[in-house]
Amino acid sequence: MNKITTTIFERAYQSYLCGGDIYTYRFESKSSLMIKKYTDAIKYLEDNELVIVKFMSKDKVRLTLTSKGIEYGNSISL
Repeated sequence: MNKITTTIFERAYQSYLCGGDIYTYRFESKSSLMIKKYTDAIKYLEDNELVIVKFMSKDKVRLTLTSKGIEYGNSISL
C-alpha cells in the first residue's frame, strides 16, 4: 500500500475501533491529480476487499470496513 492508501485505511480502522460504522474521508486537495490518487487508493482498498464504498463525491468518500479489513487491521500494529 502507498501512503495515501495506508492513511485512508488506518483512519477508517481507527474510526471502527472507536465505534464508528461508517467512516468519511475528506480529500485534502482538490487538484485533479490528487483526486485521481485518492480514487486509486480507494479502488485498491475496495479491490482487496478491505472496505466497501457507500458513497463517493468529488471531495469525500464514505466507507465501511469489511470483515477482511477488520482482520487485516487487527493483524498490523497501527
